[in-house]
Order: sequence, then structure tokens, then C-alpha cells
Amino acid sequence: MNALLHPHRASLVDRLEADGVLRPLDAELGRLVATLEPDADEALALAAAATSFAVSRGHTCLPLSAWTGVLEEAMPGDRSLPALPATEALRQALRVSALVGGPDAPADARLPLRLDAGERLYLGRHFHDEARVAEVLRRLAARPPRARMDAARLRQLLSRHYRLEGARPDWQAVAVATGLLSGLTVITGGPGTGKTTTVLWLLVALLEHAALAGDEPPRIALAAPTGKAAARMGESIGRQLTGMQPDAGLRDQLDIEASTIHRLLGVRAGSSRFRHDRHDPLDVDVLVLDEASMIDLPLMAKLLDALPGHASLVLLGDRDQLASVEAGNVLAGICAAAGEGGLSRARARLLQAATGFDLLVASAAAPLADTVIALRESYRFKSDGGLGLLATCVRDGRADAVVEGLRDGMFAGVTRTQANMPAAQVLARVGESFARLAACDSPTEALACAGRLRVLTALREGPSGCATINAAIEQWLRRRAQVPARARWYPGRLVMVVENDVGSGLFNGDIGVAMEASNGRMDVHFPASSGGVKSFPVQALPAHETAFAMTIHKSQGSEFDEVMLVLPASDARVLGRELLYTGVTRARERVHLIAGDAVIEATIARSTRRCSGLADRLSRRVDPQGG
Repeated sequence: MNALLHPHRASLVDRLEADGVLRPLDAELGRLVATLEPDADEALALAAAATSFAVSRGHTCLPLSAWTGVLEEAMPGDRSLPALPATEALRQALRVSALVGGPDAPADARLPLRLDAGERLYLGRHFHDEARVAEVLRRLAARPPRARMDAARLRQLLSRHYRLEGARPDWQAVAVATGLLSGLTVITGGPGTGKTTTVLWLLVALLEHAALAGDEPPRIALAAPTGKAAARMGESIGRQLTGMQPDAGLRDQLDIEASTIHRLLGVRAGSSRFRHDRHDPLDVDVLVLDEASMIDLPLMAKLLDALPGHASLVLLGDRDQLASVEAGNVLAGICAAAGEGGLSRARARLLQAATGFDLLVASAAAPLADTVIALRESYRFKSDGGLGLLATCVRDGRADAVVEGLRDGMFAGVTRTQANMPAAQVLARVGESFARLAACDSPTEALACAGRLRVLTALREGPSGCATINAAIEQWLRRRAQVPARARWYPGRLVMVVENDVGSGLFNGDIGVAMEASNGRMDVHFPASSGGVKSFPVQALPAHETAFAMTIHKSQGSEFDEVMLVLPASDARVLGRELLYTGVTRARERVHLIAGDAVIEATIARSTRRCSGLADRLSRRVDPQGG
């Protein structure tokens, strides 16, 4: 008899929940499966619960060959898992269950579990999301080039903005050419490599091509996962436009407000559904998505569902950054499917004819090989400079070089304090800087001041967590401003919105600063996408929290002149080189790291890669007509 239904015997699902490995939600799914198939082996319920747990850790599926390793992610370092069924027992239980569908089961079959390739076990929803994302991306990548986009037209458009001289490729020019040719373009690169500049030149070239061809200008939409990232994208494009000084008509066509993905799709109050979907697609010809590494699988599936069949998609992002908070790592999957072996012979021949560049041709190009272009040169900081060198060492897993470089002061612009009392150490270095927010004369000045410095933490709770550090900073600021110790609002308080609110136009990740108005009312001011400021009384704000310190996860899509980076005093499973790389690359000029050698070494040694079948799906060859 199934142990989950036996009155005197605790199941493995129960034990793992009691040990704090499985969440109550995971355990409930296991019990539901056991109820639906009471004669099934206990391994079936355990597999279902473990798959739900894997999703909570950011994986889109449970890899059966390493399923116990996924569960071990939640175990304290001094404890081990109980004896678990052999992997073959899981496979057998899944093979014979009526609740588990294979990859070819009908899409409308409401099965709770799906098994793909005999190896990856999915919750039904994530299986369908991954299949849909792969289907649309493959179709975009296989689309023939635009009409009249031959080598001569490519050279004509590219030569207006790039010097096409010599065999050494200008990868920004190659990225623009890719966007002119492809239905899917992925421009990836580290901080300061010119991703936004490149996409702006691509949009200019698309508009110029439409004018030369006598076509209507393409309808362009710009979007990012968070309000902060969208604002940064709009600001960056605005600065680039000012430097370009295009003619008035072209500038008007490029005067596009960047939006959050949720706002673009049309949030419906009280619903997880969006206004735009495959039945009511977006009114767009070219969709540009910034900070693509932050887009989770379910959101990407909804977005691609709403993309018109004729539209092109351009993704910008850094594949070495942290993945999304929710399940999936779409950008990494696309980059993996593109491979590292060069372009297809046909694409390389066309680009060489247009540019004269010497481009590597793959002996057997992957289906997405022609869609992903990596920008290699950073214009923010040199790869052998302080911040650039530190980021590169972290990204490449060179823990010894990082520890030695920090100890010897080899990274210009980078300082380090050994972890001891994080809150006190943070206050000693940043208190005066945050106190200046209250003395600013205008919201514009205060928001500019707020963007110069931020404390970033690996954890939310605990002595080194952002909650503890925020509380210490707030207590110090209240005392300095002579406001009551429990006063929630005071001039200079930094807050971050933590939910999307359609009514106010504020979205998760938006940062604002509180200032006292002339009438004594406390208002919170946020940057507006138009370049101005939008203000709200404190009573009108959606859910929010103090943001002098924030987690590295929440900082994605942001940049600051200076970052104070706080790691815990001892190793934690959340730590990984992608987390540290993301934190370091939020800084434009300076980083101060509070962390000990052992924690830095453990962090860089651990890679937080996610389990997914997307790269495998994208690598399967398909009919260019979209089959």
C-alpha cells in the first residue's frame, strides 16, 4: 500500500517536508498524485514533489539523472538526505503512471507531469511553456531575410554608421547586420559593451531600409522586465539619440517610451492573464527586450504568444548574469543552442560580401548559430582594469586570482573589508552619503543622488541581509534627523516598489525617494520614462519596502556609481559566481566588498546553472518554413 495513505507509516514526502527540504506546496502535490493513483509506487509521489521543489529553485524541470542533487540544495551543510529510491525506480514509476505524459501527448491533455527524452520531468505548465518558447524562437530564427536585403543593401546601411575596413570584425556592425537579416537577434555582452548603442543603430538602419524600399516605417516597441530597467533603457537611448543628432523625422520615429513587459502586455487587475495574447497580439513589427537574462520562462511564453507572426524579436542581455528570480533561464538556453562554432556558411558568405570581415564558418552550424552575437569590448571599463578584471576573474571561476588580487590591491577601484559586523561596517562607510538625500533641494537632485550609491546583499535576512542593514541605516537616519524612532516616513527615505500597480503606473523594482513638500505632506518621487519626475503621496503607493540596501537579485537592470557588496560571514547555497558577477557589474566606478576569503572562494567555485530542456529543444533542426 502507498505509504502516503497508510495511517501508521510516514512517507518520504512527509519526512522531507518535516526536515524542511520540501515546501508544503511541494508535499501537497506529492500527496495529490498519491491520492489520484493510490496503487502507484511511492516513488511517483516523491518525483512529483521533487519536481515542484526544483521549480522553486529556478529549474524548469527535474533532471532524473541528478534528482537527488537538486533536493540536496535545500539541506543544511551538516545534514544529509534520508535513503531515497534509486533513479531507476523513479523512471519505472513514471513510465507506468497514467498521470505522466510523454513529449508527444496532446497539448490539451491535462496531465500534471510530463517526461521528456526519458530524462527531464516537468510540471505540465512548464513543459508547455518551454515547448511554446522553443517553437516560436525556432520559427523566428528560420525566417528568410527581409525582402531586398542583399549584400549591397546591407553594405549601404552599415557604411552609414560603421567603417567597413579590414578583415577584423566589428561585432557591433555584425550585430546590426544580424538584426537586419533575422527574425530573431540576440545581442549579448558584459557591462559597457555597447548593447544599447548597437540596438539603436539597428533601429535606425531598419527605418532607413523601410524608407529606401518605400515601405511604411516599422512599429517599434521597447520593453524590459522591471520599471528600473525600462527607465534605464529609455534614458540610454535618449542620450545616444542626442549624440547622434539624427534628422527630425528619424528622431521622432525613435522617440519611443520603454515599457515594462507587464505594461506592454496589458496587466489585468486581479488576473494572471494579460490583455494581449495570440488572439489579440501586440501592434508591433519589431520588439526589443532589454535585460533578457531576467525574463523567466512563463513570462517569455506569454510574451511570445502575443508577438505577431510577422514581427521580429531582438533580445539584449548578459548571459553571465544571474538568471530570473522565477523558473527558467531563457537567454542562457538560447546562447547554448547557438553554440560557439561560428556562423552558417550562407550567413558568413553574405556578411563577408557586405562587410569584408573575416568571419568564422561552422563545420555544422547549430540552428540558432546565426542569431546570437556576442559583443566583446567594454567601453565602460577595460577588461584588464580594476572592475573589468575583477568581473572577468569572477565570471571565469578564477577564485585564487580574485582573493590574491583583493589582498594585494590589484583591482583599481575595488576595496575590501573582511566580514565582521556587516551593519556597522556598512554604516561607517555609507551613512553620510545616504544622509545627503534629505538635504537635496529638488526631487530631480535627490533621484540623481540616490543613483550614486547602493548597498547590495546576497541574502535578504540575517546579519548580512538587506532587511537587517536597512533597519540599521534607517535607525541611524531617524536619529540624525531627530524624528521618532518608529517613524515610517522621513525625508530621504529610499523605497522600492515590490508589485506591479497599473493604476499608479508604478511597477516592481521602481525606486523612489521621499521628500517633504512645502505644505508639510510627505511625497515619494520616482523617475518618469519621459525624463521627468512623477510624484505620489505616501498613502497612494503600492506595496513597497526600504531600499538603501537591496538584494543583488533585485538590483538587476540597475547601475550605480558605487556599490557596497555584502556577502554573509559563512558559505550559503544561494551564493554563486553569477550572483557575485552581477553584483560587481552593477558598479560604474567603485566596488567595496565586505566578505572573507573563504566565502569568496566558495562563491566563485559554485555555479548556479539551471536545469532546463530549452537549449536541447532549440538545437533540434526544423523546417525553415516553420514546421
